[in-house]
Amino acid sequence: MSIRLGALLLLAASQAIPADGGTQQRKCRVTVRAIAATSGADNGSIDPKLAPIAQNLREFSKDFRPKTFRLVSEETNDLDWKKQAQVELPGSRSLQVEPREMGSDGRIKVHLELLGEHPQHSRKLHTDYSIQRGGTIFVGGLRLVPERPDEGMLLIAVTAQSVE
Repeated sequence: MSIRLGALLLLAASQAIPADGGTQQRKCRVTVRAIAATSGADNGSIDPKLAPIAQNLREFSKDFRPKTFRLVSEETNDLDWKKQAQVELPGSRSLQVEPREMGSDGRIKVHLELLGEHPQHSRKLHTDYSIQRGGTIFVGGLRLVPERPDEGMLLIAVTAQSVE
């Protein structure tokens, strides 16, 4: 091996392994988007504010009824591992999200709790999932505004990625 190639490999390796040997924990950036999802006779549309996940929504709409998506709210949190954030959702509901760990496969393990309407705040969903870094999962099935069914369904998009 030439000296130049050896120096390039050493440089690449030094950039791939943090100076602390990888022991320092990075944070996890979690973005929660509340989306109004409706179906109709038209081909549908995607709110331009949803551009970062537009391809995910197009794939989602192939298998499910909603074809039109409008951003209602968006919140991003940079969280330490095993630290929780609570995000308020339409209809007096909230979502608790907690990044648990980064698996050896590079996937992020996240805990989700969807809480029902105030004041009871009964738990509607309690689950753990694993997602590819930068990936998005969708949680849906509730009405956007419980007392107004014509306003569509609440679709929650959760995107997780590790950050320095």
